[in-house]
Amino acid sequence: MRISCAQFAPEYRDVQNNLDRIRGFVRRSDADLVVFPELAQTGYFFKSKEEITSLAEPIDGPISRALSAFALEENKAVISGFLEKADGNFYNSALAFDGNGKLVGHYRKVHLFYYEMQIFTRGDLGFPVFSLETRAGTANVGMLICYDWRFPEAARKLALAGAELIAMPSNIVTTTGMLHTTLRTRAFENKVAIAFADRVGSETNSGETLHFRGESAIIGINGEVLSAASEKEEEIISADVDLSKASNKRINPFNDIFSDRPSSGYGL
Repeated sequence: MRISCAQFAPEYRDVQNNLDRIRGFVRRSDADLVVFPELAQTGYFFKSKEEITSLAEPIDGPISRALSAFALEENKAVISGFLEKADGNFYNSALAFDGNGKLVGHYRKVHLFYYEMQIFTRGDLGFPVFSLETRAGTANVGMLICYDWRFPEAARKLALAGAELIAMPSNIVTTTGMLHTTLRTRAFENKVAIAFADRVGSETNSGETLHFRGESAIIGINGEVLSAASEKEEEIISADVDLSKASNKRINPFNDIFSDRPSSGYGL
């Protein structure tokens, strides 16, 4: 499967402009699957629920329908962050559409970061794995969002459920040098591929500015970086990934990284 990550700077609160840009990235990509950043249609840096009330939508709203249409128009699967409203709550979510424009995956961010703690409800869907149909074939895919990268249990949960690929819409602001090292480790320890779609640029709210890191990356099942983006430029990165190898967790005739786990003995 050929996978792209679209790294760009969404315009703060400008949904239509951001959707137009997303459509352009889908058209320009030569991939079977295009992954976009966290909250890619609305921007990110909100400090109160009042600031997002007019921007959040249900998963069958206009933003979702637009993403579905882009996928169908180009026969390309699309995964994107999304500002969700449901049952009076707000969620930092991600949606996945297959090449036919069908909504096949829905994830709500579990590990909330900074002001997200005050405006979003913690995700309540668990860590689902879904079948994603593309023109290159079908893959088992799970999604994580940004700060989820810090928690090895999240990636392991997806891998144990059969994920071959973890798509990770993100808005990383940390400056730690461990970002790619940690993502490579997540791929290596689970034998899964990772499509990490980050954003660039900055946003200011009430005199405070967040600078987003960029450095989107596509990582293979052995932890190898197959393609990586710059820190500041808008760009599309792409790589061909053989996801069929992700289902085999054996590393030699005697050892399998999943069946070797004494899961009852960890006490976690």
